[in-house]
Amino acid sequence: MLKKVLLGLLVVAVVGGAGLFFWARSVLAQDNVRTAIAAKLTETLGQPVSIGGIGATVYPRVTVNLDNVTIGPQQNIRVASLRIGTDFRALLSRRIEHGSMRLTGARIQLPLPVFNTGPQSGTPPTTTAGASHAAPVEIVSIDEIVLSDVEIVSGSRTLHGDIEVVPQASGVLVKKVSLTADNAKIDIAGQITDLSGPTGELTVRAGALDVSRLLEFASDFSKHAGISSDSSAGAPPAATPASTVSPGMNMAITLEADRATLGTLSLEKLSGRAQLTPAGMTLQPISFGVFGGHYDGSLALTLGAVPDFRLKAKLAAIDVGAATTAAGSPNTITGRLSGDIDVTGRGLDANSVARSARGTVRADVTNGVVKNLGLIQAVVVATSMRGGSLSQTSASSESKDEPFTRLGGTLTLANGEATTQNLQFESKDVSVGLTGAVKLNGSAVDLKGRAQLSEALSQQAGRDLVRYTQEQGRVTLPATIAGPADNLHVRFDVADMAKRAVVNRAQEEITKGIGRFFKKK
Repeated sequence: MLKKVLLGLLVVAVVGGAGLFFWARSVLAQDNVRTAIAAKLTETLGQPVSIGGIGATVYPRVTVNLDNVTIGPQQNIRVASLRIGTDFRALLSRRIEHGSMRLTGARIQLPLPVFNTGPQSGTPPTTTAGASHAAPVEIVSIDEIVLSDVEIVSGSRTLHGDIEVVPQASGVLVKKVSLTADNAKIDIAGQITDLSGPTGELTVRAGALDVSRLLEFASDFSKHAGISSDSSAGAPPAATPASTVSPGMNMAITLEADRATLGTLSLEKLSGRAQLTPAGMTLQPISFGVFGGHYDGSLALTLGAVPDFRLKAKLAAIDVGAATTAAGSPNTITGRLSGDIDVTGRGLDANSVARSARGTVRADVTNGVVKNLGLIQAVVVATSMRGGSLSQTSASSESKDEPFTRLGGTLTLANGEATTQNLQFESKDVSVGLTGAVKLNGSAVDLKGRAQLSEALSQQAGRDLVRYTQEQGRVTLPATIAGPADNLHVRFDVADMAKRAVVNRAQEEITKGIGRFFKKK
């Protein structure tokens, strides 16, 4: 008896399920439903929507299945499969409330056309010409949108991944965005409070991040305003210039990346807070490792493929050898740089930055070497014919590389060069105060100043040399450093040395004369 009851219940369930399935198809999978949904989406988005096919299922939820969906005049958004699920009562009321929308195989081409967030508050909904007075199915609300295997294309850049958002009033809660590009994974979460800006706050975490591409992606995303709050958003694309950016855009983005690239620069442990507006992207504060040292401050970039930039920060322990090599001038100088930078310019590659840079840098490089400078050797040669010379051992070696303990000063950047009035070179053998200019690409150096030997070297010099060239008891020589950065030449002004010798000799004779005068008294 029990077996018969169970068998009867199973038959009822199968028949009921089959009946429910066919009932769902009769209610939801009709061509007029497909047409009505397409018309409603077109009205809501302000862009043409096409739906290739429609079906229905009842397990685990009542679901409308839409295939081959395209949105936009150029089919900017294409979806292979779109599933809209709702509760069972949708079969009875023909209303989809608190539904879930799942898209599979979506392809989104940026920049987007202008979307519409729907009628203004208080405006009665419009009806589409040709649609029936009572729509066969009405989409009332969607609580969840999930995109699986989505592809976002921006120029030559393509991102793949999954997106999960929850619509909220005029914005969305971004529960999860997980994207990959060039073998790098990017995770995004946060909230967009107003899609018409857009405005909101997001957190971006990445193992590797290309800041330049992020900037270009943001520019593409914001073109054509993207989303509008009025029904005129469906106007032809020509009504909005292709280069415009949404005037209300204001996104706060917290960035964290283990590695990042900025143009040709490789960055480590990037963290900061970005503000994305129509003016561009400002990262303040921002911190990252670069060339073995650290950058702490701010970085502002305009939107576009070739951005304007402003750097304002403190630098610490930068490997100068690595930096000059990256700038195209290898084997010129080593050491560790610390200081302050406030520079504007355009572009992100070394040549563009060098040509456009404007601003000031206060820099101190410590414990380094200027390659092929030959400063001490030049001193030996210059003093060898002047009444006594330094011993050859004073030059410490025959190498022309010049070690130093400090090289620093304030540099003014403009017109592809750095000028200075207070550059100071200090080593155990000599200190040099310099003024002049250095081409940022290393092609030319033109510096003038005075080289003053250490007390130890001055004591090794001949008495006449000290007498005729001394300042404050130390041998002092007028110097010129010139040439390309990888082949510098040091020269000393012999005429100036002779002039100073005459002055010193005259002062010496005057002093002697005064001494004799008072002695006779």
